[in-house]
This record gives sequence, C-alpha cells and structure tokens, in this order.
Amino acid sequence: MKKPLLALATTLLLPNMSYAAACADGANPVGCSVTTSDITYTLTGNISPASGVDGIFFSGANRNNVTQTGNISTTGSSAYGLYLRLSDNNTTNLTGNITTAGDFADGLDLDNSDSNIINLTGNISTAGRSAYGLSSDSSAGNSINLTGNISTTGYSADGLIFWQSDNNTTNLTGITTAGDYADGLILWQSDNNTTNLTGNITTAGDYAFGLYLWQSASNTTTLTGNISTTGVYAHGLSLDNSDTTTTTLTGNISTTGAGARGLSLNDSDSNSINLTGSLSATGTGAYAIYADSTSDNNTITFNQGTKIIGGLYNDGANNTLKFNLGRAASYNFTTSGAVNWVLDDTTKTVIAGSAKSRGVADMDDAGNRLYQRFNPISRATSAQHKNVARGDSRHDVWVDGYYSDSERNTSYQELNQKTRGLTVGFNVSGDRQLPLDFIINFENTDTGYGLSDQSIDSNSMMVGLSYPQLMQAFNGSLALQFLTGVADNDSAIKVLNNTVSSGQETVNADYTSYYAMLGAEWLQPLYQGENIQHDLYLGLDVMHEKINSHSSSSYFYMSDRDITQLNSSMHYGIAFNSSDKKLRIQAKAGIEQTDMLEGEYQYYKVDGTATRFKGDERNTYMTASLGAAYKFTDNAKAYFNVQKFDSSDDIDGTTGNVGLVVSF
Repeated sequence: MKKPLLALATTLLLPNMSYAAACADGANPVGCSVTTSDITYTLTGNISPASGVDGIFFSGANRNNVTQTGNISTTGSSAYGLYLRLSDNNTTNLTGNITTAGDFADGLDLDNSDSNIINLTGNISTAGRSAYGLSSDSSAGNSINLTGNISTTGYSADGLIFWQSDNNTTNLTGITTAGDYADGLILWQSDNNTTNLTGNITTAGDYAFGLYLWQSASNTTTLTGNISTTGVYAHGLSLDNSDTTTTTLTGNISTTGAGARGLSLNDSDSNSINLTGSLSATGTGAYAIYADSTSDNNTITFNQGTKIIGGLYNDGANNTLKFNLGRAASYNFTTSGAVNWVLDDTTKTVIAGSAKSRGVADMDDAGNRLYQRFNPISRATSAQHKNVARGDSRHDVWVDGYYSDSERNTSYQELNQKTRGLTVGFNVSGDRQLPLDFIINFENTDTGYGLSDQSIDSNSMMVGLSYPQLMQAFNGSLALQFLTGVADNDSAIKVLNNTVSSGQETVNADYTSYYAMLGAEWLQPLYQGENIQHDLYLGLDVMHEKINSHSSSSYFYMSDRDITQLNSSMHYGIAFNSSDKKLRIQAKAGIEQTDMLEGEYQYYKVDGTATRFKGDERNTYMTASLGAAYKFTDNAKAYFNVQKFDSSDDIDGTTGNVGLVVSF
C-alpha cells in the first residue's frame, strides 16, 4: 500500500491544457491533436513541440488510424509524448523513440480510453518526477505492443503503470527505472490484464519494486528476463492485497538492499508464481521469499534451473513450495516463520522440517548403467562366436577398443554418458577341442544427470571366461560367458542451499561396486551362401551389481543395493564376403530387453530421515550396427563397427569400436 496517496495526488493534477493544432498528413514538427473520428493520418518526421505541449494528443477521438514515422520529444511539466484521453478504438503505429523531460510527463498515456491498438517500434525515455514510461488510467481492453525499452529517471517515475485498468494486453521488452519509489511495472487496482515482457526489469532506488501488484486480481504476467533491484526495501516481485494472479518468470530475481525481498506476499491469496532462474536477496534483513500471516493458499513453483539465496519465510496458511527441478536435483533449503510451508516435489521425496531432497536420477538409471557396462563385452564375444561358428581359424589374441556416447534430452530427465573401454581376449584352449577365451576388460565411464546436477566417474575392470562355442545342435551353436568385476565410483552431487552465498554447494562420495554376469547366446544360421550369410542371434544374460553403502557429506546416506537384471535379446545379422575372402561387411539389427528381477528400490537417508525410491524396472533397446573386417594375413585381421541404439526410456546412443585379431 505504498502508492495510494501518491496516486490520489497525481489524479488531482490537471492535465496540460496547452495543445497543438490538428494533425495533418506529413510533417507535424510542433506536435498535433486528433479530435475527430474515422480518419486516417500519415505523419512523417520528428515531433518536438514547445515546452508543456504534448507530442500527439487524442481527445474524444474514435476509430482513427494514425501512423507516425519519426521521434517524439517533449519538454515541460505534464507534456506527454503520446496521450489518449476519452478516445476509443484507435490504431496508432509509431516508428521512432518517445522522449520526455519534465515532471508528470509520461511517454505514453491512456486516460479513460478503451479498445485501442498501439504499436511502437522504438524506446520510451522519461526524466522527471512521476513521469511514467507507459501509463493507463481507467482504460480497458487496449492492446499495446512495444518493441523497445522503457527507461525512466525520477522520484516515483514508474516504467509501466496501470491504474484501475482492466482487460488490457501489453507486450514489451525491457524496463529500467532510477529513483525512489520508481517501480518497474505496477498494476494498481487493475484486473484481468495480460502482460508479456521479453527483457529485464531493473530498478535503482529505495522502495522501487521490480514488479508490483496492489489490489489487483486475476492478472497474468510473463517475464522472460531478469528482475534486479537496488535500494532499501526494494522488492523484486511484490503482491500486495492481490489474489488469483499467475506470474511466470524465466530469469533471475536479484535484490541487494536492506529489508528487500525477492518475492513478497502481503495479504494476497491463491496466487500462482512460477520461477525459473536464481532468486537472490542478500541485504540486511532481506528474504528470498516472505509470506505474511494474511497470505494463504499461494503456490510458488521452482522450475529446473532455479537457485535460491536468502530466507524462505512463511506465516500464512497452506502456502506451497513446489519443486519442479527434475530427478537429478538435490537441495537443502532452510525455512522459517510461524507456519511450515507445504512441500511438494514432482519427481521424488522431499523431507519436511525445512525442505530437503536428494536427486534420484542415478538411482533410476542404475539398470541402464548395468546394461551398458556389459553390452560392449557381449558384442565382442558375439563376434568371436560367429567367427568360430563359420569355421575361421582360432587366433591367440583379440583386442577390442570402444567408445560410446549416449544421452537423453527429455526435460527434467537429462542424461549424458561417455564410455571408453578396452577388451582383450586370450585363447587359452590350446589344442583342446573346446574353444575357451580368457577375457579382461578395462573401462572408464562419465555419467551426468540433469543440468550438471549429478555426475558419476567410474573406473572398472572385468575378468572372465568365454566359450565361443560350447556346443552345437540343429545346425546352430551355443556360446557361454562368465564375467566378474569391480568398479571404483566417484560421485559429485550439486546441492542447492539458500544459506550459502553462491546458492549451491557440491558434496562428493567414493564407493565401490561389484559385478557378476552369466550370459548365453544361441546362433542359428538361416542361410549360408558363398558370399552372403544370414543369421539369427538369441541371447539371455543374468547380470548382477552390488553397490556398497556410502555417504555424501552429512546430507545423504545410501544403503547397499543389490541389483539382479535379466537381459534377453534377439538380433538378425547379414554378412557379405568378398570373393577373395579378405573383406567382410556385416550388419545387425535387433531388440534387447532388460527386466530388473531384484533391487528395484534404493533405500537412502536425507539428513537422517529414511526414505526410498523405486527405479526403472524395464527398458527396451532397439539396436542397429554396421561394420567391416579385413584379413591382412592368415595371422592378423582388423575390424571396425558402429552401433546405434534407441531405448524405450528415451536414451539414444552411438558406440564405435575397432578391433585386432592376431596369432603369434
């Protein structure tokens, strides 16, 4: 309620009574007036009238079309740039800047004027006490489109102000004000307005709010940009005695003055506020969010990308903090006030007693990581299975190096994984009839979740045995492999924290995982020609991972988790051999499905409070690959392969691998 007396004083001031002559097509350098209706005017050139005279003035004029190309510049008290009084249904197009210098000299002013369309391509700049950039007084149903910025300098010189004006639609870019009580955008006893701002609001002055609603209801305000205020008690977004509004801010709110609030709710109910970006209040006695005892049933939604710096104070009933930050986000927010906030997290558990939560993206992705850990080894052993089945001579050593890049771009579920690995197989069967390879594998994996909210760096080793052809039957063959291994995992978790100056901190954990896998593959030839072969591959693998318990600072504790997963697969392969048998081109396409048999739940603690999360239990992967192999000599050949996969969990990936097979 900081402006009512000032508003009353302003409305009692008589408007400027010195008006220019009637507008005429062409140049009107000293300004002009429109006092008739149903006329089209085309005005050209700059307008710079005498002191105290408006640039263009509409009075009792309806249904006119006015086009002005050129700047408008006025000087003197109450000399408006463009002024509509008691004028309806006009369309005004201005290409140029509006500049005023004088107290109460608004850039653009609508007074008791309805259903007008105003399009301005240019900036509005005012300098003077209560000289508003754009003012609407008791005017309804107007459409105002401003491609340019509003800049004001002076005591109580608001950027945009609506007084008792309803049902207006306003589109504009940035607002900058400099002066005490000079708000960026204010709605005063104005309802059902739609305001879209695609730029920043910046104020510099005591009690100068960025966005201020007083006794205004059912307004929709969308800001794509930042709000920044500097001054004592200069709030970023303030709702005072205003109800059922919807405010969406895609950008940061920053207040630095003593007693300032990033978001202030005073005697305001049932409002919806959506925030994306940082919310910062750093002055003495400042709060990021302050809801008083007469503000109830408001919902404040923090979307992905939000950081909070400053206190979260609540005295009202049923006020909700809704965290729509994504699966990967972790936070440790401290709240205060006589009444607890209602807490709601759209993707995971939030612990009350302030507001705390740990990201669950890594828990949810555990099955996919387990599948991808064994998949490149299985691809390499499957190639050896095919070589033995087609009667190729056995070699002493085969080496397979691979690189994989997979990602998921789905909002709030972002994932990126990069893998580098090397698998070496040694022929240990010697002269025995049953082929047997000893396998050793090394791999490094970097996995990131969300907007860099979680990351896991893993270094692991696998050893095992592979029977490239355990048995033959019905013209097909069975291969078997057993692998076991260990991984050292380094986890980093970004924790949003409103009590630290940066709004976030990082906690780390080092833990160990143990692996085991038993896999079988049946290879059934469908057609084996001299140069072309068709094959069917059927696979069944049982994979297990034990993740040891570990802590991340004092915030989070993860219990042991034992995951057992069944992977079933079916692939169709086609290969072409050159006539000299040196070049082999091969392609594969298929489907693989993973089903978690055990370990779908991860049990964990957040600040000592136990909870759990149920991870993804099933995933289906569609795969396709293309590769070639070339035999240099009977003792050496090399190959490369590229595989693409697309999972039912929206994870897409590409793997490239190169290999060498030699005998000594």
